[in-house]
Amino acid sequence: MSVARLSRVLLGTAVLGALAAPFLVSSGGLSLAATAPSVEQRTSTAPNVFFPVVSSVAQDQKLFGKRLGTEITAPCGSAVRAATAGRAIVSPTPTAGPNLVKIVTSKSKLVTFYGYMQRARVTTGQVVAAGQQIGNVGKEGIAKSCSLYFAVTNGPGGEIKVDPSKWLNAWVGKPMPQTSLFDNVGFVLASFNTLGASHTPTTRYAGYASRTTKQVAMLAGYKADVVGLQEFENSQRTLFLSTAKDTYGIYPPTTDRNSANSIIWNNATMEFVSGSTIGVPYFQGRIKQMPVVLLKHKASGRTAYFINIHNPASIAKYGDQSKWRAQAIAIEKAKVIELRKTGRPVFLTGDFNDREKAFCPLTADKLMISADSIPAMTCTPPAKLWIDWVFAAGPARFTTYARDNTPKDQRISDHPIILTRAYLAE
Repeated sequence: MSVARLSRVLLGTAVLGALAAPFLVSSGGLSLAATAPSVEQRTSTAPNVFFPVVSSVAQDQKLFGKRLGTEITAPCGSAVRAATAGRAIVSPTPTAGPNLVKIVTSKSKLVTFYGYMQRARVTTGQVVAAGQQIGNVGKEGIAKSCSLYFAVTNGPGGEIKVDPSKWLNAWVGKPMPQTSLFDNVGFVLASFNTLGASHTPTTRYAGYASRTTKQVAMLAGYKADVVGLQEFENSQRTLFLSTAKDTYGIYPPTTDRNSANSIIWNNATMEFVSGSTIGVPYFQGRIKQMPVVLLKHKASGRTAYFINIHNPASIAKYGDQSKWRAQAIAIEKAKVIELRKTGRPVFLTGDFNDREKAFCPLTADKLMISADSIPAMTCTPPAKLWIDWVFAAGPARFTTYARDNTPKDQRISDHPIILTRAYLAE
């Protein structure tokens, strides 16, 4: 995917305005849906839009017109999941039954409804992720059989009645079709290992000077708001900031032996509140300070903590470093728990040099989610695992996720860049 195209996805510009008139994409008069898997069986991964019922025999009855929504038949007890991220409202109605759940993305924006359920697994005010279980299929209200009542509205007061069957067919498996979540447009959050200047030049990678200027242009193309940078050595840092001029703030604010891991933010969209560091074991257990910053998102006025880390790799020079990575993860997890006590969201970016062994401890008991996972009590990692991660804890969710290999393809780093669009809830 090109930088321009991925930037449009992150910003949501490719789908602006699509909610008011959902449609089936067609070519030459032939609906593409005719040759694609049925929407009920279409694969979806977080944080994209999900089909709301988990069942191999789920079937959309396509009843829009007779009522606001449609009915999706499935065995009673089947899991019901949120089609999109948002905030839950649980209330009883005579027709939908005692466990009607509404998922509100933003005021006067997209709202999805889930009725007939035998049980709601969320409470009013709870922040949920796309794909998260919110209830179980039932036979409540006016349901004649085990089924889910599903509806979609848009616009102020919900006056735009959207055909839910066409909406699902258009959006399942794709990013949510609007830029607003929790009443704000969010921000682009990234994690990027820049490839340290001391590691190049080589026959494969040029020196840091040519790579750094390209990295500045790449981040500008993605309109990055906050980026956790690893292997960001002093020479790279100096050139980066002089090339980007006054675009970014940075922490730590001065160059020292700990500044190879830094957090930068776009001064136009984010405001620095405070900063500190935490000591984390690096090679052979030597303690390295990693940055922690509190930033204010100017558009929403909301604040969040950002931590950026780099855990040691097992390499020939130092041998097996798994012991120190495990200790590092424990320290990082404890810091997230400490910061969550303030009530603010916490984001954790970095090169963890681990897959499941990083994901599982950090997401256990729903402490955190990665940008491409669903909240879970047990270890439920995404299908594809890498060592570069973006995690969130608390009232924050994602609507886009990309592991972009452009830096590797252009040989400006030996790592991909992880790109997300993140949102802060009140």
